[in-house]
Amino acid sequence: MSSSPAYTGFRKSRGWGVGKLGTKGTIAVFASIFAICMSPMLGSLSFTLVLVAVAVPALFLTVIPFGERTAMGHIAHHGRWASAGNATAWADDVFEEVPRGENLPGVLAPLCPIKVEDGRGGYQCLIWNRRTGILSARLHVSPVGLTLADDEDALQWVTNFGGLLADLGHMPLVAAIAFTAESAPSGGVNQRAYTVGTAAGGWEDGRLVKDSPQVCRDILTELVSQSRATTAEVTCLVTINFDLKNAVPEPKTLAEGAAEVVNMLPRFESSLAASGMTVTHRASTGQTIRYLRAAFDPAVRTADLSQDDELWEWADAGPLRTEESADIYAHDSGYSVSWLMKAPPRGVTRYRQLIPLVSPGKYHRRVSLVYRPYSAAEASKKVEDEVNAGTFRRIWANKTKKDETQRDHDDRVKARRAAQEESLGAGLGRFTMYVTTTVRNEQTLAAACSDVEERMGQAKIHFRRARKAMAATFAASLGIGIEPSAGLSKISTERWGS
Repeated sequence: MSSSPAYTGFRKSRGWGVGKLGTKGTIAVFASIFAICMSPMLGSLSFTLVLVAVAVPALFLTVIPFGERTAMGHIAHHGRWASAGNATAWADDVFEEVPRGENLPGVLAPLCPIKVEDGRGGYQCLIWNRRTGILSARLHVSPVGLTLADDEDALQWVTNFGGLLADLGHMPLVAAIAFTAESAPSGGVNQRAYTVGTAAGGWEDGRLVKDSPQVCRDILTELVSQSRATTAEVTCLVTINFDLKNAVPEPKTLAEGAAEVVNMLPRFESSLAASGMTVTHRASTGQTIRYLRAAFDPAVRTADLSQDDELWEWADAGPLRTEESADIYAHDSGYSVSWLMKAPPRGVTRYRQLIPLVSPGKYHRRVSLVYRPYSAAEASKKVEDEVNAGTFRRIWANKTKKDETQRDHDDRVKARRAAQEESLGAGLGRFTMYVTTTVRNEQTLAAACSDVEERMGQAKIHFRRARKAMAATFAASLGIGIEPSAGLSKISTERWGS
């Protein structure tokens, strides 16, 4: 039996309901049946027939699901996007007389950079979302590779990572944490030719000598035969989103809120290091702007641009022109397609399962995994509700003389296992993932999409294309505080900093 660490128990929250109906749908059906049964006592038979004629089509349209949505849901969805067209096209005018300000396009507009002291004699950049009140801190990390790692070390990293996620349930300030891995072929150096050409020598006092040990030459030759032919630019980020509305006491000013965030970062840095992710530095304003600029204009990746904060302005982060269609998001020199996770992986998930999805390839790819923790009190209530929901479905099957389906049985077992793990201190949260691929030539976009979808199949995770929502999903995959599943805005009474 393999001792390699693994994850299991991924499941969607189902609530309690009959068949494919959710909680609200089951209540609506039972209420309608009760009203129809009681109607003869309240009026004539004709009144009952009228009630049936109204209730049955209403339930058919608004309650009974067809796929992922009800009939009214499909109609509303089609009506919402049928006339979208190119309404989200955006263009910047360099020569306009009245400046538009420094807002980015689309859902990125409320983002605002904040330059603060990092407590170590330097400065770092925080991103403030003015619509949600979320303050985001971005950490550049260097994950330890698993290729040469022992299973014992990997098991320790996985255990520490689980402890990090469990601790988030006791941090009400943390709204979500995003792990972003971005890879782009640099095309500048042929790694294999360079390594083989210099494997016979080594460096000493800045000079290349030809007397390197034979064991070093053998190891390098073996490693380079298994690596890519060209180098790739890889960026790994961890973005921590803080909702200071939950702080006690709540910060009154932006300076107090930024100080609260900076004081919590060392705790995350040590936890990430124990999980196999060494924090190299905290993102500065110049690095954040260049990161966004390269996402919108991939042509600048090959340019040697300075990351000095004094040379960049927030307006430089945005594109000059964007145009969104149903399946493609065009921006400056790039064309992008985005996916979002449709269903979690089934069965046992090994810690190497995401390697095909995040490893460098021929095309630019960005993968963002977002984890939204539940508080400890809320987690306990949710797992108990799921256990009760599974018990309700089993009782309903017995009362209706039907055998329990294998899906319901497995779901009930997973719910009980989750409740047991939560009682032992495990955390509970929601995972989602966003994937974006970008090319400079639209003719190669189909090949890039095929490459991404093949890697998704190897990772055994179900994704779907974000049709007619490419711009929002593109922004969500950047890992800078935009999270559609949590809402893109809040009312003033629930938003910090309003």
